[in-house]
Amino acid sequence: MKKNTLLLLSALIATSFITGCAVRNPYISPTSGDTAKIRIINDSNGTTFIHATSKCERSSARAIAGFSKFLSTDTSRAGMYGSQGYENNSDVIERIVEADKETNFFVANQGAAGLLQTSCFVEAAFTPKKDKQYEMRFTARLGVCNVQVNNLSEVDGKILKEKIDELHPVKKECDK
Repeated sequence: MKKNTLLLLSALIATSFITGCAVRNPYISPTSGDTAKIRIINDSNGTTFIHATSKCERSSARAIAGFSKFLSTDTSRAGMYGSQGYENNSDVIERIVEADKETNFFVANQGAAGLLQTSCFVEAAFTPKKDKQYEMRFTARLGVCNVQVNNLSEVDGKILKEKIDELHPVKKECDK
């Protein structure tokens, strides 16, 4: 009984800690200027937070997405191509982002695979173009942590996905 109480208390403390991280520094979509849209898909277990900034300082990054079984997840949509296929999917969100500014993405994941705990951190950057739509997929598996970004377009009612070549590591001067 004592062991179960300690486990429950530990889970509540961890959930409180994670919830605090999710609320701190929330992302605010731009309301003016040139914009693009990005769909973020979480393809991992555990808790994943994605922060983004168009500035070089990591401290300016905002929580653009958070995925967790312990938190209520924002499932908002931005009217992107194929949005209706993701309705009520808590592993998908869509955001409006600034266009024509290099954006740094910082992804952190903490999860489990069976009895093994997993964690990873990935940094990536690219420049969203005005009026374009993108799909970012974050994948975390044992030993693999990856971000892939595709450009989305619609031709004759079909949604086309093309991997972007511009995705690159965060610049050294930003990695402080």
